[in-house]
Amino acid sequence: MAGNITFTMIKPEAVSKNYIGGILEKICNSGFTIVGIKKT
Repeated sequence: MAGNITFTMIKPEAVSKNYIGGILEKICNSGFTIVGIKKT
């Protein structure tokens, strides 16, 4: 699986409802590694 890259974007509605922590936790628990986060 080396070399595969997945882009994930959290929608503004989820950010406004403060779901970021739960979403990032699910991503990590699924075996993905977060290498960068950018909030604009």
